[in-house]
Amino acid sequence: MRPDPDQLQQWVLHDRMPAAEIGNRLGLSRAAVYGWLRRYGVAPGGTYLPQDRLIGLWRAGMLASRIATETGIAPDAVRERLVTAAVLVPDRSYYVVGSPEDPLPEHLLRDWVVREGFTATQVATLTGTTPRQVRYRLDRYRLSTGRPGPAPRLRRRLTREKLVELYEEQALSCPQIAREAGVSAEAVRELLVEYGIDRRPSGSRSRPPLDPAAVNEYKLGLVTLEQLAVRLGYVTPAGNPAVRRLRAALVEADVPRPVVPPQRPPHPYQAMLDRAEAVCAQSTLLVATARDIVTRVRARR
Repeated sequence: MRPDPDQLQQWVLHDRMPAAEIGNRLGLSRAAVYGWLRRYGVAPGGTYLPQDRLIGLWRAGMLASRIATETGIAPDAVRERLVTAAVLVPDRSYYVVGSPEDPLPEHLLRDWVVREGFTATQVATLTGTTPRQVRYRLDRYRLSTGRPGPAPRLRRRLTREKLVELYEEQALSCPQIAREAGVSAEAVRELLVEYGIDRRPSGSRSRPPLDPAAVNEYKLGLVTLEQLAVRLGYVTPAGNPAVRRLRAALVEADVPRPVVPPQRPPHPYQAMLDRAEAVCAQSTLLVATARDIVTRVRARR
């Protein structure tokens, strides 16, 4: 499970590709990419040493320390590259994600995981990869590993009329429909394509339509932005008002801000505060009366 040193040298020395992009191509974290670059002695501005030349020098009887001196690469890096040359094509290796050599293309994962219900471990065993590589590509291709459900059962649960009602009229997202129907979000997306229902543009799934009556109340200052978000269905998965999404939708629809500031709801302890204020006013009056009586008594003396 070693990356190809020639490929890493090509990306770093010639293409000047950052470690994050290399990690995306190989399905590795940025820290793992830095680790392999350090082990192979590959650094920007370094010397490009093809594997076939390294193997040729080794087979010619040159020691690793001598190869390091001739090429300017650290001896440990030379040994790492020689070890990699012996196992460059193992049963499991790293492949560029999406390349023709990738044993985990998107269509295969869609068929095996989404439609047929194979687990990541089963797919890894069948393709000679690792479950981590399978899960990375599932996340990269945005393929859900939820319950796809048999196709006939899925069509019975989500008829075209039902899907139009949920997706277009109620403006629910594919994950929301999937949770309601007990299937995967990817299965819902495939059903949209099969039924010929146009998908909404990216970023609009979480924006329900704006009710003119509710928006008019907001413009008049009768409701707050949080109350309007709950009323229109702009809520987060946790059930909190999605104020940012609603504000962006209002800006796109050219809805002006409220003419008058909305009246905030009364304080939950407002009645108690009013009673306390009345008691304080009465106490002040009693104190003033007592002072007046004391003043009169002293004047008589």
